[in-house]
Order: sequence, then structure tokens, then C-alpha cells
Amino acid sequence: MSLSLARCVEAVARLLDACGSLEPVRLCMSEADVQAEVCASGPAASASMARLAAACGEAAGHPAQRDEGVLTVDLEEELVLVAAVDTPVRGAVPGERVTSTAAAAELLRTLVPWTAGLDQERLPGAQLWVEDDGWDFTVRLLATAASGDDVDRVAAAAGAGLERIRTRRTDSGLDGQGCLPCGRTVHLGIVPLS
Repeated sequence: MSLSLARCVEAVARLLDACGSLEPVRLCMSEADVQAEVCASGPAASASMARLAAACGEAAGHPAQRDEGVLTVDLEEELVLVAAVDTPVRGAVPGERVTSTAAAAELLRTLVPWTAGLDQERLPGAQLWVEDDGWDFTVRLLATAASGDDVDRVAAAAGAGLERIRTRRTDSGLDGQGCLPCGRTVHLGIVPLS
């Protein structure tokens, strides 16, 4: 794998720094792509998408492509960003927000050392979700296991670098959580493919 999840997280943090203030954004990052959903409607959504498109164009060195509300751009070598608008976060009140785009970028920077330490061979295709609900951020790592027997090994790899890890078996695999050394909770989800 030429890209790492940590490199993707760093690139998205730099992009958010360049955007200025955006409405809450839901991010899904992997080794090769980033999906971003701006959780807003109307003029606020349009303004956020315009700022995101401008920042993406600057980061990529060429204009971002927009097609029917979907923004697609090659952010860095082998890293693609796809962004769109989604419905506002349930319960969100315009103008009442505790989180910020700058806080999201800072959170991503705190995740870089942890993601850099993850075993990419044991966690191929893992996705890191960072969701901003306007009041707080949720961090979730989702990974797959080749079989039901491999779930515990993949969970151990996903939990590397976390403290106070708790896991439980579910119908769909394994759910759990742990804490980064800074105290931020990370939720884990491991799904067996067979």
C-alpha cells in the first residue's frame, strides 16, 4: 500500500485548515479516499461546499470538479476526495454550535500518531470515521476480518495504541471502544467477511 491512513488524516487536517469555517462535516477516511458530507441545508450548505471546493482546488493545484452537488478532486497523489451535502444533524439549531472546523482539524492531528501505528497489513481497507454533530466529535474505526476466527486478531490490531479497551461480541462481529492517551474515546467495529 502506497498510502497510509495516517497520511490521509494529515491531508484532511490540512484541507480543513484551508477551508475556514464549515458547517459540521462527517468524514470517512481510508488509505486512498476521503468521503466528506457537509451536514447542512440551504445557503449554509452552499457556502460550505464553495469554501471546500476552493480549498480543494488550491490543495490539488487545479479546480475541483462539481457535478450535481458532488465535489470530486485528487487531493494528493493517489488520494481522492468526494464531498456532498447531507441533511443537517438531527437536533441541530442554526447558530448554536460548540464544535468548529478548526477543532475538527486539531482532532485529526491528534489522531495521526495513533493511525500511523496501526498495522495496515492486519487492517486492510480500514475506515476512520470522524463525525461532527455540532456538540462533539465521534471517532470510529471500522475494519473487516477475513473470517469469524480472525475477529479477535483484527480487533487487537485496531486497538493498538488505545487504553482501557472494552469489546463485546454482536450479531455483526465485534464492537468496542478504547481511549487515546489524550483521553479521546475511539469506537471500534470489526465485521467478519465470512
